[in-house]
Amino acid sequence: MDNYTSITKENLEKRFEMTTDGVYHAHQPIYGYRTSKGSTSGIARYMITKSILNAINKYNFKTFIDIGGAEGYTANLVKEIFKVEVKSTDLSENACKMAKAIFGIDAIPADIHNLPFNDNEFDIVLCSETLEHVTDYKKAILELLRITKKVLVVTVPHETEKIVAQNIKAKIPHAHIHYFDIRTLDYLKERGYTLTYEKTLSPLLVIPRVIAEGYKKPNSKIHFKIYNFFTPIFRKLFGIKTANWFTNIDVKMTKLFGLYQGITFTIAKEDASKRENVQTIKAENFTAIKVDEYKLK
Repeated sequence: MDNYTSITKENLEKRFEMTTDGVYHAHQPIYGYRTSKGSTSGIARYMITKSILNAINKYNFKTFIDIGGAEGYTANLVKEIFKVEVKSTDLSENACKMAKAIFGIDAIPADIHNLPFNDNEFDIVLCSETLEHVTDYKKAILELLRITKKVLVVTVPHETEKIVAQNIKAKIPHAHIHYFDIRTLDYLKERGYTLTYEKTLSPLLVIPRVIAEGYKKPNSKIHFKIYNFFTPIFRKLFGIKTANWFTNIDVKMTKLFGLYQGITFTIAKEDASKRENVQTIKAENFTAIKVDEYKLK
């Protein structure tokens, strides 16, 4: 494990032992929409999740693993919706402990550059919001493809090259240190893989979803003060139905206006067989899947 990865691991271990009032402070929306015991930007997470679920919904599969799966949110959704065998892994040992304790998912801590799995071990492999953090994303992709039998699904942010350069210069642990756009993985086509993508996270929905989520901002500037004053009203007006609506229109907005802040890549091998008469998965099909708040012992 290289030095950068070691530093990242130390930071992640601390992140995945965070608590709020004795309750594990979730990285993903495992407790459902809009909770004080988890990270904000739940709608953005739902948008990414919807894209992931629809990507894998196109294929026949029996085994699935989430690489960089945090506390097991997406792996659990796949288990519940598709009724298949799932596993998870993360650089953080604490994250894997949470996946086992909260969801009963077999989770193994591992470095994405050297995964402890056999060739072609899993029908579908997911790597979501992870490659932007790793030392060598091309080496990581080779490992992901090695353990993939049928389909690899990857989601990454689409930010400006300037932001990425600033992160690298500042040497921020677990920052986004790689720039991705819709052509970044085109080199895989030359190696015989079928590559498709879907744009996500329309920037035109950022302000509306921030308002809908109604989280107060710890800032003394006047516009934040005004926003914070209205957050109780926002929370009453905009509930889970609003969150679902934003989630469902996200991809349509990226197609209509061409603007995007996220990408879902699907890399298929020759063995990948598609399902027939596939129904689109909507936000309503998964946002209600949640667990009770988990108290750390």
